Amino acid sequence: MRFLIAFVAILGYASASALLAPLVYGANPGDVQAAAIDATVAARDAVRAIGEGQARAAEAVIQHNTEAVRQVAETNRNLHENAYWGSVAASQNLVAAAQSQAAAIDGAAAATRAAYAGAAYPYAGLAYPYAANLAYGAAIPYAGLGAYGAYGLHGLRAW
Repeated sequence: MRFLIAFVAILGYASASALLAPLVYGANPGDVQAAAIDATVAARDAVRAIGEGQARAAEAVIQHNTEAVRQVAETNRNLHENAYWGSVAASQNLVAAAQSQAAAIDGAAAATRAAYAGAAYPYAGLAYPYAANLAYGAAIPYAGLGAYGAYGLHGLRAW
């Protein structure tokens, strides 16, 4: 047991001397220089890590902004393309509707001309500007004046 107490005492003295020696004898110049170099390297590493982190963050922001601009440009292109083709389709529908309406008016005018030519104007097939209506003894404007007669539908086939 004495041996154990002596051993612990020696260990305690050795560790205390290692801790207290710099205070009693002063610092070792080599250790001080090594500690200064270690602190400088650690500080530079910390600054480098901060700079690299900021550079990565800036690069991520640039990539995010670039992607956002690309998506906005693609959306604008899609909107303009859809608007263009929508207006083309609307124009084609408008032309088709006008042609259908003109065909309907042509049919109605032809039916009206046929009805009038057969019933009221027995001589409407003559090539005279006026057809003589023998029943009433008066000159009536000829129903066959121009493409659509006297119905006011001139120029309807302008397309």
